Amino acid sequence: MNVRFTDEDDNLALKKPASQVSTYKNDVASLAVDGIATTMSCTSVKVHPWWSVDLGAAFSIDQVTITNDINPAQGNCRRTLFVR
Repeated sequence: MNVRFTDEDDNLALKKPASQVSTYKNDVASLAVDGIATTMSCTSVKVHPWWSVDLGAAFSIDQVTITNDINPAQGNCRRTLFVR
C-alpha cells in the first residue's frame, strides 16, 4: 500500500511517522509514505489490520490516494480499505 494525503499538490503524508498493527516480512509502515511507488507496507494480521500516519497537524484534505498494488509474490495482503 502506498498512501498520499494531498492539499493542492503537496503530499502531506510524505515521510511522516507511520505505524501499523504488525509487519509482513520487511514491509514496514513507513514504506507506504516514503514517496517511492515500488515500495509498500503490509501487515501480517488478517483480522482487523490497521495502518496509520501522523500528519503532524490538522489539515483540510482535498484527496486521499491509496495505491493497493497486489504483489503475487507476497499474496493478497490488502483486500478492503477504509479511510477514517
